[in-house]
Amino acid sequence: MQNKPIKTIFVCEFITCGGLNDSDLPSGLLTQGLGMRDALLHDLSDLPYEIITTVDTRVTIPTDCHTCHLVDADDDVWGVWEEIVGSVDAVWLVAPETGGDLSKLTALALAYNKCILGCGLTAVNTFSSKLVTYALLQQADINTMATYQYDRWPKTEGVAWLAKPDDGAGCEETFVFDSALLLEQWLLKNNHTKTHVIQPYLQGTAGSIACVMNKGVAYLLSCNKQLIQKENNELSYKGCLVNGMQQHWTAFATLANQGAQLLPDLTGYVGIDVIVGDEDGGEVVIVEINPRLTTSYMALKEATGYNPAELLMKTLTQPDYEWPTIQRNEVMVEFAHA
Repeated sequence: MQNKPIKTIFVCEFITCGGLNDSDLPSGLLTQGLGMRDALLHDLSDLPYEIITTVDTRVTIPTDCHTCHLVDADDDVWGVWEEIVGSVDAVWLVAPETGGDLSKLTALALAYNKCILGCGLTAVNTFSSKLVTYALLQQADINTMATYQYDRWPKTEGVAWLAKPDDGAGCEETFVFDSALLLEQWLLKNNHTKTHVIQPYLQGTAGSIACVMNKGVAYLLSCNKQLIQKENNELSYKGCLVNGMQQHWTAFATLANQGAQLLPDLTGYVGIDVIVGDEDGGEVVIVEINPRLTTSYMALKEATGYNPAELLMKTLTQPDYEWPTIQRNEVMVEFAHA
C-alpha cells in the first residue's frame, strides 16, 4: 500500500463500465455487475474520496458518483480507462477472470504505479486459473476439490462430474453429469477438452466466505449460503443468503486465514467458494478463490452493521486499525433471471 494519501478513486466494474461496449451485454452478469457497482459506489460515496467511474451507454447511470464518463460502442474503452487510471490515486477493480480481463486491468494500474484497492497481479493471475489454484492449495495442504485437465482426468465411473472453464467466473458454462462417459461426450462434442477443467460433483452445501485480506490475515465479513440451481445438467447462480452459514464461522475463518497466507499480494476484498459436506461436522473444502468483489457485497452493510468499503479502506491504509466486532445478520441476495 502506497504512503501517498488517497483522494481520488477510479471504480471500474468491467461489465457496466464499458468492457463489452462493442458486443452484447450478458443479462446475468450485467444484473450482478450492476448490483455490485451500485452498492460499492453508494458505500464509497459516504467516505471522503472523489469517486470516478465510466458507464456503458446502454446501462443505467449510477447516482453515487462524482464523475461519470459515458462509453459508447465506438469508443476505445481501454484508452478511456488508461487516461482515467493515470489521473487518479487509487483504483478499485471488479472484473471477471474470464479472458484475462481482471489481469489486464490490474497490469494497467501497476503500469501507472497506482494504489490497487484489491489483489496484486500475482494473486489475480494465480486465482484466475482453477488448475493453478488447485495446485497452490494442494501444495499448502489446504482442503480443496480435485481439479483435472481432460488428459489427466481419471474418468472414474459411479461418480458425478462437473466441467467449467478454467478461467470462468461463477457458474458460467458449468455443467454436471452423472457419469464420466456422459461428461466426456459433452466435452468432445463442444470442443471443450482444452478450455474446461473437471471436478468431482461433491455432495454438500455450497457456501462462500466474504472477507478482507491484508498481510496474511483474513477478516471475515460474512459466511454465506449459495443459491445454485441445476437444470438440464447446467448449474446457474441465483444469489446467496448472506450469513446463511454463520454456524460454520470458526471453520470458515480458519480456512480463510490459511488462504490469506498463500500469496503476499492476496489483498483487499476476497471471496472464497466452499462446499460443506453433508455428514455431521462436515468437512469444508475450498472450490475456488475469487480475487475481487463478489455479489454478497451487495448485502454486507446490512449484514455487518458497518460500511464494508470503509472497513476495507481502513484495513489497507491504517497499520494499527483494529477490526471491529461486526454483526452477523442474515440478508438475501437474489437474481431471479440470472
